Amino acid sequence: MATVQHRIGPADQGRKMTLQEFWDAEEEPGYLYELARGVLEVSEVPGDLHWQVIHNLHELFSLHGRRYPLLIHRIGHGSEVRYIIPEFETDRHPDLAILFRGESRHDVKGRVVSVLGVEVVSPGKRSRDRDYIDKRIDYLAFGLLEYWIVDPDLRQVTVLVRREVDGIPAWEERIFSGEDLILSNLLAGFAGSVNELWTDLDSEG
Repeated sequence: MATVQHRIGPADQGRKMTLQEFWDAEEEPGYLYELARGVLEVSEVPGDLHWQVIHNLHELFSLHGRRYPLLIHRIGHGSEVRYIIPEFETDRHPDLAILFRGESRHDVKGRVVSVLGVEVVSPGKRSRDRDYIDKRIDYLAFGLLEYWIVDPDLRQVTVLVRREVDGIPAWEERIFSGEDLILSNLLAGFAGSVNELWTDLDSEG
């Protein structure tokens, strides 16, 4: 059993750590923790609006899973999913992820790896840069086949689809808004529209 070497909290934002130090650390509750290129990122737990969008998308994913019962194995949330990139000293936690049936790739901790991850953008430049720039790079390196960026402020969804360009992985970007159905290579027949993600959002205040 690993021995806790240190306790981390919001005051440790920006602290340099190794993956092992990050895994061994005791976390002060009430915050979200990720390791990005060997640097600790500490975030506030998102509020009700963020939670509502995640709930709405989870419902759409669940509905799709019922329509196509042989496709989705399970849907995970941030505390249940890790995208670990050892060579980058990076450990990310997407807001939502889908594990498809038949996936067999495992990470360094022995967990089966999901290939579709979602981030819901929180207010603030730091959060926007993390989801639109930093995680765009990290998730491509990790090997995701699709990365969805759900933006409640812009009321749009950016779907990044992995492509190989001259043998080099790259993202192909698609942006959806309004009544657009969100098109996915991995979720054929997906019937969820962008506007459905904002259900009950305005009533949250």
